[in-house]
Amino acid sequence: MKKIILAPAVALAFTGLVASPVVAAESTSAQSASTQKAEQQKIDQQKAEAKKKEEAKKAAAEKAEAEKKAAAEKAAADKKAKEKAAAAKKAAADKKKADEKKAAEDKKGEAKKPPKKVDPKPAPAPKDEDKDAKDDDKSEDKANPINASVQVTSGEVTAEELHEDGVTVKVTGLEKGDKVAAKSGLTGPTVTAQGSTATMKLHSANEVKQKSVSFAVQVQREDTTPATATSVVPLAADSEVDPTVSLSTDEISQSGIEDDGIKVTGEGFTPNGTVNVVGGAEQSPFATQEVTANADGEITATLKYEGEKKLSAGDYAVRGVDQGSNTNSPAQDFTVTEDPVIDPTVKVASKTISLEDFKKDGLKFSGTGFSPDGTVSVKADAVSQQSAAAPQDGPAQADEDGNVEGVVKAPEDFEAGTYSLTFIDDVTSAASNSVEVTVTEDDEDVVDPIDASLKVDPKEITAEDLANKDKGVTVTVSGVKKGDKIKDSLTGETETADADGDYKLHLWYEGNPDNLEVGKVPFTVTIDREGTESETLKGNINVVGEDDGDDGETEAPAEASFTVSPKKIEAADFANEKKGVTLAVENCEPGADVHFEVNPKGINVTAYENTVKADDEGNASVNVFGTSSDASAYVGAYTATATCGDDTMKDSFTVTEGANGGGDNGNGGDNGNAGNGGDDGSQLPRTGADLGGLTTGALLLLVGGAAIALTGRKNKFGQTPTSF
Repeated sequence: MKKIILAPAVALAFTGLVASPVVAAESTSAQSASTQKAEQQKIDQQKAEAKKKEEAKKAAAEKAEAEKKAAAEKAAADKKAKEKAAAAKKAAADKKKADEKKAAEDKKGEAKKPPKKVDPKPAPAPKDEDKDAKDDDKSEDKANPINASVQVTSGEVTAEELHEDGVTVKVTGLEKGDKVAAKSGLTGPTVTAQGSTATMKLHSANEVKQKSVSFAVQVQREDTTPATATSVVPLAADSEVDPTVSLSTDEISQSGIEDDGIKVTGEGFTPNGTVNVVGGAEQSPFATQEVTANADGEITATLKYEGEKKLSAGDYAVRGVDQGSNTNSPAQDFTVTEDPVIDPTVKVASKTISLEDFKKDGLKFSGTGFSPDGTVSVKADAVSQQSAAAPQDGPAQADEDGNVEGVVKAPEDFEAGTYSLTFIDDVTSAASNSVEVTVTEDDEDVVDPIDASLKVDPKEITAEDLANKDKGVTVTVSGVKKGDKIKDSLTGETETADADGDYKLHLWYEGNPDNLEVGKVPFTVTIDREGTESETLKGNINVVGEDDGDDGETEAPAEASFTVSPKKIEAADFANEKKGVTLAVENCEPGADVHFEVNPKGINVTAYENTVKADDEGNASVNVFGTSSDASAYVGAYTATATCGDDTMKDSFTVTEGANGGGDNGNGGDNGNAGNGGDDGSQLPRTGADLGGLTTGALLLLVGGAAIALTGRKNKFGQTPTSF
């Protein structure tokens, strides 16, 4: 096996640098610096003023809040004072009423008693008795001193919970009627004791930052001095667990999830804690990986599918489960896509190349159906007994649609011969079709391969006319070269072409026309050319019956015709999908397949072909245009071929650099059928990457090889040349 190197063409760009003169004067730059400094000072001053306004606004808000709080506390104190005064007034009124009632009863009792003898000894003064009674009443109404305490009965809370939900506190050492209110640290509604204890719900006005909060409650009791009880609310640390996960991609292929897996990163987990990373549906995960978070609560993991069958395409999710806090992260969704079908197909720019060109410029190729973004190798097996090629060293790179373009180069010790090239998809090992290439010696004249066609005129003939030597049929063989040997199967004779172009054969039937049956008479024409393979063309002579209703003359049906418009076109117009060249065929059999081909002549442009169906009138047309951004690459001559039934017709057109292009079709106008027939109006995408989506009714020309494809699409194709 010989070794051929695959190498893209490399283009070097040179940039000229021009030095500009330097002006010695500095007034402009100094003035610019001064202006910049002034502008900067202005900006700094504006920032300072804005900051000052913001601080003033904040101070005003804090002052308003403090005043509002003080007003609320004063209102509460005034209310309590009013309640206390009202209670004292009511007690005094009740006492006065009781005293008056007692005095009335005493007076009534004295009136019923008989008068006593007056004792000369004076009786005690009544005022002394009243004084003793008042002293006894004061002794009975004196209030007990307050001896209250407070404790937090709620469990441990966080700063957030203290602010939003509050805590429950219990105040003991009370008497019925005592008023208990929050004094400092925490806030809450005032309560009235119904017995010796009271409970309160207190909370912080703002979410605090310290580890504990001290607070005080005030107890007020009638006729005694208010007392204050204090306590502390210890705060638990806020939870540090708030897990989230992220994925390296939201879409991955079936083979990708098996081979490379999907990469997962996460944060917010318990520091140094255990985390289960789960992929798949919630009830049926396809993969679970246990990892340990670092000191910052971060994790990394790669989830792969390891089932026997491929993971079904569809939507899945990944989540992280923090084992320490039993907390799940939010799920991150991703999609598994079906693997593409790998069916590589390759074409080469030419099947004949000189050894010198093979080593210097290489043989350009293009292919479809490879693994997206995968590498492509090529191997060559010697068909002749010259030598065998070794496996190539550098792989070519397919784009994201599985299309590849490149160039195959031969090593210095390569020899002339015939080789079979096969391109290998490195991802799946699938092989393309084999392409046979002939490498000629440098001193040999390269012989063009035979590219001929034939046409029968008339298309239909009666048996009597076919047996008439003066009539018969004319078979035109197009595409012959001077010296070609042409042999037909009907006569068995061999003739030699005396010029390049068309060669005509006059054929008739020697015998009784009654022996000819109505139908097709098949025949072949074989062309032999020294230095290349022979080619055999197939044709038919259609024998029809006599028409008794006429004068014996059979009107031949209209012959199929082929036109190319325009015959010359500028490269810029040819590379415009809205212009290009139109190939049109008329007078085919309605519904018949019409095969179009376009082949370049001696330029590195890859030819494409397509087949469309003729319409109800037997017409079909296609539009051909270039797709490379380098329109100049298309400059040159092209051969256009259309095959309609037994007729193969050829024409040509030329793409020019700019002069004499764009409109001269050589026929005085258009073909009149470009807008109908088998043309379905489709125009191919502008990139060879969409070759698999070509629609009937259009052809596509691509600039082959790396010189243009690799330079213009660096992001699509690999930069390493392919070799074998």
